[in-house]
Amino acid sequence: MPSFIKRYIHELIADDLKDIDAVFINGPRQVGKSTLVEAFGEQYKQVTYITFDDITMRAAEIASPGATFNGVKEGLVILDEIQHVPASFLALKLKIDEARRKKEKLKFLLTGSADIMLFPQLSQALVGRVYVRTLYPFSAGEIFEIKGNFIEKMFTSTKGIPANFSEFNFPSVISKATFPKLSLDVKNKTQWCQSYISTLLERDIKNLADIDKIELLPQLLSIMAGRIGGLLNEADLAGVVKASQPTLKRYRALLDGVFLTCLLPPWFKNLEKRLVKSPKIYFNDTMLLCHILGVFPGEVKKKRPDIYGFLVENFVLSELKKQLSLMNDGKIFHFRTSDQKEIDFIIEKRNGSLLAIEVKASETVRPDDFKHIRFLQNNLKEKFSKGIVLYSGKRTVEFGENLLAIPIPALWQI
Repeated sequence: MPSFIKRYIHELIADDLKDIDAVFINGPRQVGKSTLVEAFGEQYKQVTYITFDDITMRAAEIASPGATFNGVKEGLVILDEIQHVPASFLALKLKIDEARRKKEKLKFLLTGSADIMLFPQLSQALVGRVYVRTLYPFSAGEIFEIKGNFIEKMFTSTKGIPANFSEFNFPSVISKATFPKLSLDVKNKTQWCQSYISTLLERDIKNLADIDKIELLPQLLSIMAGRIGGLLNEADLAGVVKASQPTLKRYRALLDGVFLTCLLPPWFKNLEKRLVKSPKIYFNDTMLLCHILGVFPGEVKKKRPDIYGFLVENFVLSELKKQLSLMNDGKIFHFRTSDQKEIDFIIEKRNGSLLAIEVKASETVRPDDFKHIRFLQNNLKEKFSKGIVLYSGKRTVEFGENLLAIPIPALWQI
């Protein structure tokens, strides 16, 4: 493994800064945001770096919003962990507008360890002034230094796809395609994961919201991990953790907000069958998910075959989301009908064309594994681009027009 991992989002952000005044990079804590933005300092003669993880800087900014950056006239201003000072968003808008009027050569890079959706005041204040990018943990492509994009390849042409791929080594890949420290440095991965989750639950979430039942968060996290890949039922979850439904919804949104969990929305169009409109539960990082479930990646296939398939599915989703974060077109959904027709992932572009992706942890694929994908293909006609079953075997096999079984390592090997 290389000692330095190039983040593929770097080039996108560099282009963004040529196009707009500010870029907001959100993503999980410890994912490398600070390292990423500091690398941009080499491109500017003057760089002002302010981190609001620093209690003194945070206090100064809270006391007088804009005080820490209003005096800067040129260069790059990096405001790290800006979620700690939400009252400063309006001050930032005024500063950007002032720089525009005075034609000052000033750019802003903002980072935050909480989803921008938790801060509507930020998006409202900076509409038309900021692009938002999400930095995830290492992708497998970054780790193995292969800059391909499986999604784009599947939308364009399948010509040139290798007939054979290397073996899918689940424990090896998920232990590398994860948080930088966990991937490169840490030996005691169990302790790191425990410390990371504790910090999020006991400090970060508490700083984001005034919650009076923080002890519910670990329980809720554990229950959601046990329902990975299942439909979200907030009424049922509320009953299990003995909380009101509004409290449950708020707490669950906070877990999403700090990038621990994520909900996959349903895809629905006017098909002949009634479609299920509940989201599905996943986690952004499969190593953390294994820790919460109390399983070791190298042992789960043999000792917990009942959850192995769901972990593989979660890993595939995380890799697809990382690739989508490098694209300006494409959203991911799940598909399910009331009569149990189900496809794990649907990726749809703005023009309506889509990929249907099913995930199988086994090393074999049968024609029957495509039956729900064929249902969608028959209904969508020309909007249907390709149907893919990602599986743990080694060979690429065609199962019909635009229907392919492809080994999971193709996600980062093409």
